[in-house]
Amino acid sequence: MEVSRMHVVRENRVSSLRSAAQRGFSLVEMLLAVFILGIGVISIAALFPAGIVLQRQANDDILGPVVAKNAFAMIRSKLDQSDFGSMEDFGFRPQFLGSAGIAGTISPANGAVSAFDVYQAPGDWGWMRPSFHISPNGAQPYDGTIDIFSAEYTRRRVSLPSAIPDAQLRVDLSEDTTPGPIFGIPYNRAKYPLYFIDPAARPTDPLAQQMLEPVVTFTQAERSWPQGNPKYGTASSIPLSTYYWDCMFRKNGGRVQVAVFVYRVNIPGGDSRPYTVGPYTSVTGAASPPAAGIFEGAANLPPMPALFRVPAQTAATSWVAGATDIPGTAANAANSFGAPEQVWDDWQAPGSWMIDNHGTVHQVLSGRVNVTQGPVRLVRRIPDLPNAPVNGVLLNSGLPDRSGQVSAIWFIPRRDARGNVITPVFAAVEEL
Repeated sequence: MEVSRMHVVRENRVSSLRSAAQRGFSLVEMLLAVFILGIGVISIAALFPAGIVLQRQANDDILGPVVAKNAFAMIRSKLDQSDFGSMEDFGFRPQFLGSAGIAGTISPANGAVSAFDVYQAPGDWGWMRPSFHISPNGAQPYDGTIDIFSAEYTRRRVSLPSAIPDAQLRVDLSEDTTPGPIFGIPYNRAKYPLYFIDPAARPTDPLAQQMLEPVVTFTQAERSWPQGNPKYGTASSIPLSTYYWDCMFRKNGGRVQVAVFVYRVNIPGGDSRPYTVGPYTSVTGAASPPAAGIFEGAANLPPMPALFRVPAQTAATSWVAGATDIPGTAANAANSFGAPEQVWDDWQAPGSWMIDNHGTVHQVLSGRVNVTQGPVRLVRRIPDLPNAPVNGVLLNSGLPDRSGQVSAIWFIPRRDARGNVITPVFAAVEEL
């Protein structure tokens, strides 16, 4: 039977299509497909770190105020206005806000009293930090505890027994026992007269002594969120805390105010060890922070929050009302208070929170972590405050306007001597 030409052509075409369908992909085609797929996967994977960072920032923004409110509530549960006194109660005359006077007060870097010094209204006192219990190895059960009125430190100075060695106590006031023992925040000596009672007449019972002395403490566990157990979350069912807070106090216009700093702690390498506040550290460069000068950091001072004394109003690097950019922090300019990349420069980092001598809260919008970056720019302008004694301006004194002058800032360092990475989250000031 004769086969038509059309049938042969059709059979050949079907055979060719069948062979092409069975051949599959070539190596070049496969590599090209893998390359295209890889680009897509990498692009998607790159979104995960950014998403984690944004999620963490969102958590900080939401939980920071929550932790601060929890801190204020806890502080008010143990303290009220009647617990505090004034410097005058201890025989001190009204002080300049100066390092030459009582600790916790502020003056220009040279410490000399001049027409540019900020005055302190009688009865008031500047920001002061609680005493810290810091052990060398961080293993003591009271390590990281803050003692609001430095009661343990005072006990040692008035020959009362204390279980805590002096080397482990950090106080915010140089030793002064004349005319009355005060080593930090002034307490109400009429309410707590133990240290003024004749030694022969003092009660010997520890409980009776506690009723007469200003013992108000907050452990490291109490200053954590979510709160762990007294052993800092060592129980397997209780996770380690993420957020912590520290505080300081001042008396302004006859009323006590409290400042709270909230920060997040990350343990390097994912270690599960608990966190406690550690001593100052230089991290890089110098072996220790400057003992004196613009940064008030030394081994015997409370480490949280850190204190930076702003240069005097006459200096080119002073902070003035209405400014958002901080002078002396331009790119490629040396840091304004020491060698670059030290822990005392951490207030300049983006997102840092600070509280100044007026109680104003500042946050860094864009900052720097080394001298090639800058300038440091605040989220809001430095406010211009009215002339008033509570703002450090004596009315009709003939002195220059100092109402908007920032003399000092307190901030949270971003590293400590134990290698922990600390991220400031929130700061707030409220009346006690």
